[in-house]
Amino acid sequence: MPRTNMGKISFAMLLILFIQIISIVTMLFVNGLGALTIILYAIVTAPLGILFGIVGITKESGSSVIVPWISTIISVTLLVLFFITLFGFSFGD
Repeated sequence: MPRTNMGKISFAMLLILFIQIISIVTMLFVNGLGALTIILYAIVTAPLGILFGIVGITKESGSSVIVPWISTIISVTLLVLFFITLFGFSFGD
C-alpha cells in the first residue's frame, strides 16, 4: 500500500482504470460500438493516471512504488488504445 498522498491518489486512479478496463471488456461481449463509447472516456482518465503515476513514482520509495508504475503502464495502454480507436478505426471505407 502506498504511503504518500500521491501514491494513494495513484492507487485510486488504478482502481478507476481497472473499472474502465472491466467495463470495456464487458461491453465488447455485449455491443462492440458500446465499448467505443467507454474507450472515448480514456482521454480524461489516462492523462490523469499518467500524471499521478509519474508523480507517485517520484514520491514513493521501496516496494510501494509498484502501484504508481502499474497505474502509469495501464494509463499509457489506455491512451494508446484511445488513439488507435480515434485515428485507426474506419467505418466502411
